[in-house]
Amino acid sequence: MDPSSAEVTMDRRDLKYLLLGIDIAVIAISFRLAYFIRYELGLFPPEPDTPPFREYYFALLLAIGLWILLYHVLDGRALPSENREFPLVASHLATACLLLIILLLAGSYLAKTYYSRLLLVFLSALLVSLLFLTRLLHLRLMRALRAHGIGLRRVVIVGQSELARELATRIRNRRELNYEFAGFLFPTTSRSQVRFPHAASGPSEDVATELALRKVHELLFAIPVRRDSETLEFIAACQKRGITVKLVPEYYQLHTNQIQSFSIDGIPVLELKEISLDPPYQLLKRALDYSLGIPLAVIALPFMVVIGIAVFAVRRGKVITRDTRIGLRGRPFVLYQFNVETARPLGPGEERSWGARFCNFLLRYSFSELPQLWNVLKGDMSLVGPRPERWERVRYYSAWHKRRLQLKPGMTGLAQVNGLRGSDSSDKKTKYDLEYAANFNPFLDIALLLATLGTLLRRRKAWSSPPPTGPLIAPEGTLHQKLIQGPSDL
Repeated sequence: MDPSSAEVTMDRRDLKYLLLGIDIAVIAISFRLAYFIRYELGLFPPEPDTPPFREYYFALLLAIGLWILLYHVLDGRALPSENREFPLVASHLATACLLLIILLLAGSYLAKTYYSRLLLVFLSALLVSLLFLTRLLHLRLMRALRAHGIGLRRVVIVGQSELARELATRIRNRRELNYEFAGFLFPTTSRSQVRFPHAASGPSEDVATELALRKVHELLFAIPVRRDSETLEFIAACQKRGITVKLVPEYYQLHTNQIQSFSIDGIPVLELKEISLDPPYQLLKRALDYSLGIPLAVIALPFMVVIGIAVFAVRRGKVITRDTRIGLRGRPFVLYQFNVETARPLGPGEERSWGARFCNFLLRYSFSELPQLWNVLKGDMSLVGPRPERWERVRYYSAWHKRRLQLKPGMTGLAQVNGLRGSDSSDKKTKYDLEYAANFNPFLDIALLLATLGTLLRRRKAWSSPPPTGPLIAPEGTLHQKLIQGPSDL
């Protein structure tokens, strides 16, 4: 029995290609609407030699080709989900559209073809608006299809470890994967309850048959697959019934994005690459910090002056604090911020004062961190990167946590865009920081900067207490052992 033939399913690759086709149609519609607004709507004075729309065919084809390339660079990061931070999706789209317009201008210059700059302005606005709208409609469509069971792939996770539970949680949250979690399948019944009763103790053929009867499409192994005859027979029986078998690498926590595969005479080999930025990328990132950091510092300077005067009035003392943090390769540096976080505790009568509300406002929306632009210009920090932590935390780092120190610390990062702050677990932040390092490109940095604005606007609760100085991670011995032993030993 082939479960995939019993109902309509759609995997992530199908969704990406479907959305790409919609994007191409949106680009064509945006070009025509921009031409209509510029030349045919009558809002602007007519030009003596109004170019016909066919003269924009070259630009249209060039835009489609460039968008296919940019879409490949996005690699699904513009696919919305019910739990994914939509500002991050929007920032990827806005950055891609901006880059598309810049490349169009460069292409028209090289081709010595004139295009109306006003038309390109309309085109930019239409592209961002319509592409964002298609994501919203796409999300609503997927919700409707899921409600009717269309396009879902039922997945069973083999294992009972922490990794298996984490996979189940992510599958439930990441609706755009089009997975429906059907349950766990344990190799034995000795440690916890079996979700498929009687199946786990029977022959491989019986287990595979029951999975097929339950319309399971995929089997996801969250435990190491040993080369014993029973396991191999079970996998073969599942494949014979049309059930896709997938494996999670045993050392996935080293970070899957840095795993490359090749083969030696048909034997698959996985290469684990160290998280780091090559010298050309470091120079590119430094150039990006200067090109964006200097304008941001100029824009922020008047606000910093006003905030500094207000902080002086509230705290009646030092405006800027100097705090030692651990930066690139474990080197300490001095981090600057407004004197609101390290001030004395507020008394009961001060909680409703304007000074307390002002300080909480600065903390809630991270205005207290604006002086760190000076750290960026000095070279101690980057605009985007792992948030630097105090030695009181870093001293408890395992070898896995120390990998985040291979990157220059940043004012914001992927962890912060996903809602994590200084008091959150270093384990969670390290996962996001290593994911950022594995996928670094200037395109991603710009998208994260734009997404940070949306993250700040959604904050509702102030963080008014200093970050804890004690360990929020396990001591190195415990965590290190958990990491190197693999999920089967957790």
